[in-house]
Amino acid sequence: MLFAGDASEWLLPMPVTLVAVMLVFSLWRRILPRQRRLRRSVAAVVVVAFVLTSTPAIINIGVKALEGTPQTVAEQLDALGFPPDPGDDALNAQAVLTVREGKAGRKALAEGGQVDPSWQAAGAGLMKAGLNGHGAGVPTTGAAPVKPPRVRGVIVPSSGAAAPNGPQARLDQGGYMRLRAGIETWRRTGGLLVLMGGLGEQPEYSLAADMRRLAIGLGVPPEAIRTVRSSWTTFQDISGAARLIREEGGQDDSRQAVILVTSALHMQRSLAVAHQAGLDPIPVRSDYRQLTSPTWAAWFPNNGAPWNARAMLHELIGVWYYRLRGRA
Repeated sequence: MLFAGDASEWLLPMPVTLVAVMLVFSLWRRILPRQRRLRRSVAAVVVVAFVLTSTPAIINIGVKALEGTPQTVAEQLDALGFPPDPGDDALNAQAVLTVREGKAGRKALAEGGQVDPSWQAAGAGLMKAGLNGHGAGVPTTGAAPVKPPRVRGVIVPSSGAAAPNGPQARLDQGGYMRLRAGIETWRRTGGLLVLMGGLGEQPEYSLAADMRRLAIGLGVPPEAIRTVRSSWTTFQDISGAARLIREEGGQDDSRQAVILVTSALHMQRSLAVAHQAGLDPIPVRSDYRQLTSPTWAAWFPNNGAPWNARAMLHELIGVWYYRLRGRA
Protein backbone atom coordinates (compact mmCIF):
# COMPACT_ATOMS: atom_id res chain seq x y z
CA MET A 1 0.00 0.00 0.00
CA LEU A 2 1.51 3.30 -1.10
CA PHE A 3 0.36 5.36 1.90
CA ALA A 4 1.75 2.94 4.47
CA GLY A 5 5.02 2.58 2.59
CA ASP A 6 5.57 6.34 2.40
CA ALA A 7 4.68 6.89 6.06
CA SER A 8 6.86 4.08 7.35
CA GLU A 9 9.85 5.35 5.38
CA TRP A 10 9.57 8.82 6.93
CA LEU A 11 8.98 7.56 10.45
CA LEU A 12 12.06 5.35 10.59
CA PRO A 13 15.68 6.51 11.00
CA MET A 14 16.97 5.59 7.55
CA PRO A 15 20.17 7.40 6.42
CA VAL A 16 18.35 10.22 4.60
CA THR A 17 16.10 10.81 7.61
CA LEU A 18 19.10 10.98 9.95
CA VAL A 19 20.83 13.55 7.76
CA ALA A 20 17.63 15.61 7.69
CA VAL A 21 17.35 15.44 11.50
CA MET A 22 20.96 16.62 11.89
CA LEU A 23 20.34 19.56 9.56
CA VAL A 24 17.18 20.53 11.45
CA PHE A 25 19.01 20.48 14.78
CA SER A 26 21.83 22.57 13.35
CA LEU A 27 19.43 25.21 12.03
CA TRP A 28 17.41 25.08 15.25
CA ARG A 29 20.51 25.79 17.29
CA ARG A 30 21.45 28.78 15.15
CA ILE A 31 17.97 30.32 14.91
CA LEU A 32 16.76 29.67 18.46
CA PRO A 33 19.88 29.24 20.63
CA ARG A 34 18.04 29.63 23.96
CA GLN A 35 15.85 26.50 23.61
CA ARG A 36 18.64 24.26 24.86
CA ARG A 37 16.49 22.09 27.18
CA LEU A 38 13.88 21.39 24.48
CA ARG A 39 16.61 20.52 21.97
CA ARG A 40 18.14 18.06 24.42
CA SER A 41 14.77 16.41 25.07
CA VAL A 42 14.03 16.03 21.36
CA ALA A 43 17.55 14.75 20.71
CA ALA A 44 17.12 12.11 23.44
CA VAL A 45 13.86 10.93 21.86
CA VAL A 46 15.53 10.68 18.43
CA VAL A 47 18.46 8.67 19.84
CA VAL A 48 16.16 6.27 21.71
CA ALA A 49 14.01 5.78 18.58
CA PHE A 50 17.13 5.11 16.51
CA VAL A 51 18.43 2.52 18.99
CA LEU A 52 15.06 0.77 19.29
CA THR A 53 14.48 0.51 15.54
CA SER A 54 18.07 -0.59 14.89
CA THR A 55 18.17 -3.42 17.45
CA PRO A 56 17.06 -6.75 15.88
CA ALA A 57 15.98 -8.39 19.15
CA ILE A 58 13.69 -5.46 20.03
CA ILE A 59 12.13 -5.30 16.55
CA ASN A 60 11.74 -9.07 16.66
CA ILE A 61 9.30 -8.76 19.59
CA GLY A 62 6.85 -6.82 17.44
CA VAL A 63 7.42 -8.97 14.37
CA LYS A 64 6.74 -12.18 16.33
CA ALA A 65 3.54 -10.68 17.76
CA LEU A 66 2.26 -10.04 14.23
CA GLU A 67 3.47 -13.27 12.64
CA GLY A 68 2.63 -15.88 15.25
CA THR A 69 4.33 -19.26 15.65
CA PRO A 70 6.37 -20.28 12.57
CA GLN A 71 5.22 -23.36 10.65
CA THR A 72 6.13 -24.72 7.25
CA VAL A 73 3.49 -24.71 4.54
CA ALA A 74 3.35 -28.50 4.70
CA GLU A 75 2.68 -28.43 8.44
CA GLN A 76 -0.09 -25.89 8.04
CA LEU A 77 -1.76 -27.95 5.30
CA ASP A 78 -1.34 -31.15 7.31
CA ALA A 79 -3.11 -29.47 10.24
CA LEU A 80 -5.98 -28.56 7.91
CA GLY A 81 -6.27 -32.20 6.81
CA PHE A 82 -5.23 -31.90 3.16
CA PRO A 83 -3.55 -35.04 1.76
CA PRO A 84 0.17 -34.76 0.93
CA ASP A 85 1.33 -34.19 -2.63
CA PRO A 86 3.97 -36.67 -3.92
CA GLY A 87 5.48 -34.08 -6.25
CA ASP A 88 6.70 -31.69 -3.56
CA ASP A 89 10.40 -32.49 -4.08
CA ALA A 90 10.20 -31.74 -7.80
CA LEU A 91 8.38 -28.49 -7.06
CA ASN A 92 11.06 -27.49 -4.55
CA ALA A 93 13.76 -28.23 -7.09
CA GLN A 94 12.07 -26.07 -9.70
CA ALA A 95 11.58 -23.29 -7.16
CA VAL A 96 15.30 -23.41 -6.32
CA LEU A 97 16.14 -23.18 -10.02
CA THR A 98 13.77 -20.24 -10.46
CA VAL A 99 15.20 -18.22 -7.56
CA ARG A 100 18.90 -19.08 -7.86
CA GLU A 101 19.20 -18.96 -11.64
CA GLY A 102 17.33 -15.67 -11.88
CA LYS A 103 16.13 -14.57 -15.32
CA ALA A 104 17.61 -17.57 -17.12
CA GLY A 105 15.92 -19.99 -14.74
CA ARG A 106 12.56 -18.25 -15.07
CA LYS A 107 12.86 -18.33 -18.87
CA ALA A 108 13.72 -22.05 -18.88
CA LEU A 109 10.75 -22.87 -16.67
CA ALA A 110 8.37 -20.73 -18.70
CA GLU A 111 9.49 -22.61 -21.82
CA GLY A 112 8.87 -25.96 -20.17
CA GLY A 113 12.49 -26.79 -19.43
CA GLN A 114 13.43 -29.85 -17.36
CA VAL A 115 15.04 -29.77 -13.96
CA ASP A 116 18.52 -31.20 -13.50
CA PRO A 117 18.67 -34.07 -10.95
CA SER A 118 21.15 -32.10 -8.86
CA TRP A 119 18.58 -29.33 -8.50
CA GLN A 120 15.96 -31.90 -7.48
CA ALA A 121 18.26 -33.10 -4.71
CA ALA A 122 18.87 -29.49 -3.69
CA GLY A 123 15.14 -28.88 -3.54
CA ALA A 124 14.58 -31.91 -1.34
CA GLY A 125 17.40 -30.74 0.91
CA LEU A 126 15.88 -27.29 1.23
CA MET A 127 12.55 -28.80 2.16
CA LYS A 128 14.13 -30.80 4.97
CA ALA A 129 16.23 -27.87 6.16
CA GLY A 130 13.23 -25.54 6.30
CA LEU A 131 14.89 -22.99 4.01
CA ASN A 132 12.00 -22.66 1.58
CA GLY A 133 10.71 -19.50 3.20
CA HIS A 134 8.71 -20.95 6.06
CA GLY A 135 10.96 -20.60 9.11
CA ALA A 136 11.42 -23.21 11.80
CA GLY A 137 8.77 -25.88 11.98
CA VAL A 138 6.56 -26.91 14.84
CA PRO A 139 6.69 -30.62 15.79
CA THR A 140 3.69 -32.59 14.68
CA THR A 141 1.57 -34.46 17.20
CA GLY A 142 -0.34 -37.71 17.04
CA ALA A 143 -3.71 -35.99 16.69
CA ALA A 144 -6.63 -37.68 14.96
CA PRO A 145 -7.05 -37.03 11.20
CA VAL A 146 -8.81 -33.79 10.32
CA LYS A 147 -11.35 -33.54 7.52
CA PRO A 148 -10.09 -30.87 5.09
CA PRO A 149 -12.36 -27.90 4.38
CA ARG A 150 -13.99 -27.49 0.99
CA VAL A 151 -12.46 -24.47 -0.71
CA ARG A 152 -13.01 -22.70 -4.00
CA GLY A 153 -9.30 -22.25 -4.53
CA VAL A 154 -6.08 -20.54 -3.46
CA ILE A 155 -5.50 -16.78 -3.67
CA VAL A 156 -1.97 -15.34 -3.65
CA PRO A 157 -1.23 -11.58 -3.42
CA SER A 158 2.02 -10.59 -5.09
CA SER A 159 5.05 -8.75 -3.75
CA GLY A 160 7.40 -6.90 -6.06
CA ALA A 161 8.06 -3.68 -7.92
CA ALA A 162 8.05 -2.14 -11.36
CA ALA A 163 11.29 -2.76 -13.27
CA PRO A 164 13.45 0.41 -13.44
CA ASN A 165 14.50 -0.15 -17.06
CA GLY A 166 11.54 -1.81 -18.70
CA PRO A 167 7.78 -2.32 -18.71
CA GLN A 168 7.78 -5.67 -16.86
CA ALA A 169 7.08 -5.69 -13.11
CA ARG A 170 9.24 -8.17 -11.18
CA LEU A 171 8.60 -10.23 -8.08
CA ASP A 172 10.87 -9.74 -5.10
CA GLN A 173 12.07 -12.52 -2.78
CA GLY A 174 8.85 -12.39 -0.78
CA GLY A 175 6.84 -12.65 -3.99
CA TYR A 176 8.67 -15.83 -5.02
CA MET A 177 8.08 -17.34 -1.58
CA ARG A 178 4.36 -16.55 -1.78
CA LEU A 179 4.10 -18.03 -5.27
CA ARG A 180 6.00 -21.17 -4.33
CA ALA A 181 3.82 -21.65 -1.23
CA GLY A 182 0.69 -20.92 -3.26
CA ILE A 183 1.54 -23.60 -5.80
CA GLU A 184 2.40 -26.10 -3.06
CA THR A 185 -0.95 -25.35 -1.44
CA TRP A 186 -2.91 -25.56 -4.72
CA ARG A 187 -1.42 -28.95 -5.50
CA ARG A 188 -2.95 -30.26 -2.28
CA THR A 189 -6.28 -28.42 -2.36
CA GLY A 190 -7.20 -28.14 -6.03
CA GLY A 191 -9.66 -25.54 -7.32
CA LEU A 192 -8.59 -22.22 -8.77
CA LEU A 193 -5.19 -20.60 -8.31
CA VAL A 194 -5.79 -16.84 -8.27
CA LEU A 195 -2.66 -14.70 -8.68
CA MET A 196 -2.86 -10.97 -8.03
CA GLY A 197 -0.77 -7.89 -8.67
CA GLY A 198 -0.28 -5.02 -11.10
CA LEU A 199 2.58 -2.46 -11.28
CA GLY A 200 3.46 -3.24 -14.90
CA GLU A 201 3.06 -0.65 -17.66
CA GLN A 202 0.35 -2.88 -19.18
CA PRO A 203 -1.62 -5.88 -17.82
CA GLU A 204 0.57 -8.36 -19.71
CA TYR A 205 3.62 -6.96 -17.89
CA SER A 206 2.06 -7.09 -14.41
CA LEU A 207 3.24 -9.03 -11.38
CA ALA A 208 0.25 -11.36 -11.78
CA ALA A 209 1.25 -12.08 -15.38
CA ASP A 210 4.82 -12.84 -14.27
CA MET A 211 3.48 -15.16 -11.55
CA ARG A 212 1.27 -16.91 -14.09
CA ARG A 213 4.21 -17.62 -16.42
CA LEU A 214 6.24 -19.01 -13.54
CA ALA A 215 3.33 -21.11 -12.24
CA ILE A 216 2.83 -22.69 -15.67
CA GLY A 217 6.56 -23.43 -15.80
CA LEU A 218 6.22 -25.11 -12.39
CA GLY A 219 3.52 -27.44 -13.68
CA VAL A 220 0.22 -25.67 -12.96
CA PRO A 221 -2.19 -26.07 -15.91
CA PRO A 222 -3.17 -22.71 -17.47
CA GLU A 223 -6.87 -23.50 -17.17
CA ALA A 224 -6.57 -23.59 -13.36
CA ILE A 225 -5.03 -20.10 -13.12
CA ARG A 226 -6.88 -16.80 -12.85
CA THR A 227 -5.21 -13.41 -12.54
CA VAL A 228 -6.02 -9.95 -11.21
CA ARG A 229 -3.63 -7.71 -13.16
CA SER A 230 -4.70 -4.12 -12.56
CA SER A 231 -4.42 -3.95 -8.76
CA TRP A 232 -1.93 -1.81 -6.87
CA THR A 233 -2.80 -2.44 -3.22
CA THR A 234 -3.71 -5.33 -0.94
CA PHE A 235 -7.30 -4.10 -0.91
CA GLN A 236 -7.48 -4.07 -4.71
CA ASP A 237 -5.76 -7.46 -4.93
CA ILE A 238 -8.15 -9.29 -2.64
CA SER A 239 -11.29 -7.42 -3.68
CA GLY A 240 -10.54 -8.32 -7.31
CA ALA A 241 -9.97 -11.95 -6.37
CA ALA A 242 -13.26 -12.05 -4.44
CA ARG A 243 -15.21 -10.73 -7.45
CA LEU A 244 -13.51 -13.22 -9.74
CA ILE A 245 -14.24 -16.19 -7.48
CA ARG A 246 -17.89 -15.22 -7.09
CA GLU A 247 -18.26 -14.85 -10.86
CA GLU A 248 -16.64 -18.24 -11.45
CA GLY A 249 -18.95 -19.89 -8.92
CA GLY A 250 -22.08 -18.10 -10.07
CA GLN A 251 -22.85 -17.15 -6.45
CA ASP A 252 -22.81 -13.42 -5.77
CA ASP A 253 -24.16 -13.35 -2.22
CA SER A 254 -22.55 -16.29 -0.41
CA ARG A 255 -19.20 -16.27 1.38
CA GLN A 256 -16.61 -18.25 -0.55
CA ALA A 257 -14.09 -20.38 1.37
CA VAL A 258 -10.56 -19.91 0.03
CA ILE A 259 -7.00 -20.53 1.12
CA LEU A 260 -5.18 -17.20 1.49
CA VAL A 261 -1.42 -17.57 0.99
CA THR A 262 0.83 -14.64 1.86
CA SER A 263 3.73 -13.64 4.09
CA ALA A 264 3.13 -14.01 7.81
CA LEU A 265 3.71 -10.31 8.44
CA HIS A 266 1.18 -9.44 5.71
CA MET A 267 -1.44 -11.94 6.86
CA GLN A 268 -3.32 -9.89 9.48
CA ARG A 269 -4.14 -7.10 7.04
CA SER A 270 -4.92 -9.53 4.23
CA LEU A 271 -7.34 -11.56 6.37
CA ALA A 272 -9.19 -8.40 7.43
CA VAL A 273 -9.59 -7.30 3.82
CA ALA A 274 -10.68 -10.80 2.72
CA HIS A 275 -13.43 -10.92 5.35
CA GLN A 276 -14.58 -7.45 4.33
CA ALA A 277 -14.65 -8.58 0.68
CA GLY A 278 -17.06 -11.41 1.49
CA LEU A 279 -14.60 -14.29 1.52
CA ASP A 280 -14.13 -16.95 4.17
CA PRO A 281 -10.30 -17.06 4.19
CA ILE A 282 -8.17 -19.84 5.65
CA PRO A 283 -4.62 -18.54 6.23
CA VAL A 284 -1.46 -20.28 5.05
CA ARG A 285 1.70 -18.30 5.80
CA SER A 286 4.45 -18.51 3.21
CA ASP A 287 7.44 -16.92 4.95
CA TYR A 288 8.52 -15.30 8.20
CA ARG A 289 10.79 -12.38 9.09
CA GLN A 290 11.16 -13.18 12.78
CA LEU A 291 14.29 -14.50 14.44
CA THR A 292 13.42 -17.91 15.88
CA SER A 293 16.46 -18.05 18.20
CA PRO A 294 18.03 -14.58 18.64
CA THR A 295 21.70 -14.63 19.68
CA TRP A 296 23.45 -12.10 21.90
CA ALA A 297 24.45 -10.17 18.77
CA ALA A 298 20.77 -9.42 18.10
CA TRP A 299 20.77 -7.06 21.10
CA PHE A 300 23.22 -4.71 19.39
CA PRO A 301 22.05 -2.23 16.72
CA ASN A 302 22.87 -3.01 13.10
CA ASN A 303 21.96 -1.49 9.75
CA GLY A 304 19.69 -4.38 8.72
CA ALA A 305 17.15 -4.10 11.55
CA PRO A 306 15.44 -0.91 10.29
CA TRP A 307 14.19 -2.79 7.22
CA ASN A 308 12.28 -5.23 9.42
CA ALA A 309 11.08 -2.29 11.48
CA ARG A 310 9.88 -0.59 8.31
CA ALA A 311 8.02 -3.73 7.21
CA MET A 312 6.38 -4.06 10.62
CA LEU A 313 5.40 -0.39 10.71
CA HIS A 314 4.08 -0.65 7.14
CA GLU A 315 1.68 -3.39 8.23
CA LEU A 316 0.59 -1.62 11.42
CA ILE A 317 -0.13 1.59 9.51
CA GLY A 318 -1.82 -0.44 6.78
CA VAL A 319 -4.21 -2.14 9.21
CA TRP A 320 -5.04 1.18 10.88
CA TYR A 321 -5.54 2.94 7.53
CA TYR A 322 -7.80 0.20 6.13
CA ARG A 323 -9.94 0.16 9.26
CA LEU A 324 -10.23 3.93 9.12
CA ARG A 325 -11.40 3.70 5.51
CA GLY A 326 -13.78 0.79 6.22
CA ARG A 327 -11.77 -1.65 4.11
CA ALA A 328 -10.98 -4.08 6.91
